[in-house]
Amino acid sequence: MFCDGCGTPFAAGTSYCSSCGKQLTSAPAAPVAGSAAAPMTARSAGDGRVRRNLSLLAGLWMASGVLRLMGLGWLMIFRRMMFGSDWPLGNWGPSLRPFLLGGLLSGGIFLALFGVVHLLLAWGLFERQPWARMLGIVLAFLALIRIPFGTALGIYTLWVLLPESSGQEYDGLAGVGGQANSARNPV
Repeated sequence: MFCDGCGTPFAAGTSYCSSCGKQLTSAPAAPVAGSAAAPMTARSAGDGRVRRNLSLLAGLWMASGVLRLMGLGWLMIFRRMMFGSDWPLGNWGPSLRPFLLGGLLSGGIFLALFGVVHLLLAWGLFERQPWARMLGIVLAFLALIRIPFGTALGIYTLWVLLPESSGQEYDGLAGVGGQANSARNPV
């Protein structure tokens, strides 16, 4: 078992993490060997896909968000250079200018919105927020159309977060349902 605060392994029966000092929750009781839930629980506990890949995934989404915001900066510089005081497109430019400025404004809003959402997702994954898994899955599907890097990030995100066993593991890391377990098993 691993600490959900820092990821340090600990032995069964340990109350506090030796690295970060966080109080550890006890694992739910093991299912009966003949029950239908036994194979799924054993597979999800033994897989550890989310725990092993979550920090890298969050870092990749953070890099994607920073690159989107840098793209916004380059777009603003381009707008300033092209549409500053002197119009570089000659006589036919004045009729085209409002259309181009509107397109640049729309592109800038799009880059800023997705850049902030990517950074929000990265923060949520780093902090193991319960809503971050679903936001990651939605953004991964949207990223699939951005060839080649967005496609790779989308596939990797879906591989880590989409399977049902990954959802159960992520919920365990995020502490979802922890209060219900502690209420059932008073210390």
